[in-house]
Amino acid sequence: MRARVASTAPLCVLVSAGMSAPSIPFTPGSEAVVAEIERPYTLYQPALHIVPVVVDVPHAGRRYPRAFVDRVRLPLRSLRRSEDAYVDALFARSVALGAPLLVAEFPRAYLDVNREPYELDPRMFDGRLPPFANTRSMRVAGGLGTIPRIVGDAHEIYFGRIPVEEALARIDRLYRPYHASLRDLVQRTQRAFGTCILVDAHSMPSSGLDREGLGKPDIILGDRFGTSAAGHITDIAEAAFAKLGFSVTRNRPYAGGFITEHYGAPHTGVHTLQIEINRALYMDEATLMPHDGFARLEQAISGAMAECFARWSGWLDEFRQAAE
Repeated sequence: MRARVASTAPLCVLVSAGMSAPSIPFTPGSEAVVAEIERPYTLYQPALHIVPVVVDVPHAGRRYPRAFVDRVRLPLRSLRRSEDAYVDALFARSVALGAPLLVAEFPRAYLDVNREPYELDPRMFDGRLPPFANTRSMRVAGGLGTIPRIVGDAHEIYFGRIPVEEALARIDRLYRPYHASLRDLVQRTQRAFGTCILVDAHSMPSSGLDREGLGKPDIILGDRFGTSAAGHITDIAEAAFAKLGFSVTRNRPYAGGFITEHYGAPHTGVHTLQIEINRALYMDEATLMPHDGFARLEQAISGAMAECFARWSGWLDEFRQAAE
């Protein structure tokens, strides 16, 4: 089945792409990261939405408002270490393969859409939080709520408290439109195809060990231990990356966050798979600059996604049967 998916969400830029990768702004080292956030997201659309897949990139935003930069205690480079840097560019070819790509335009240090809408730490704000705010989650306790308190190795972002009205305004202006668009894409994809596979794309620092004391692999697939995606969805992704020579593990130490948990409902036909890419594969984590591996990794991810999209759609099985 073929279907077009068009955006009706407010305050976005809709980019229609043909059979080449969309023009995602990417000039390493030259982009103006101190800039106003003009819109919550950009939605890159294929000419034809021909696979039951949506790709979202919630943490690659790199526009830091001047007022925010001037009031925090950390230098810009420290703030940027929380970005899933350039993951939007790494997954850009998904659009040419027939899947829409939704990319957040704001940085994770400013607002994190991979959290509940109101996971807020009352110690961060001047003023009273709404009574429905979740102030006791593990993520809030760790400083990583919807409005993060820390980045990196527990480095505090702010000098002092910020007005609660400012936090709520960020949620209304950025968080809500992003999730409204993502929800709409998932629902319309499911209506068109009978199912939807949401690929939630991220990157991870190469340093640090997992809970078993092992170094991080190239790829971590998170399906919340089988609750956010059917086993065969994750099996196909693991096989596709492993075939290209990547080391792949599942759910450790990253099983998926709010997006994976909230959207993944295999019993309804919606599967959500988080993909974490080791940053050492494509960038210098000290300078935040891509290295020679970037182009190779972009091509490899395109190949893995092509394999996944075809198998998730049932195309490869049909091709093989026809060949027999």
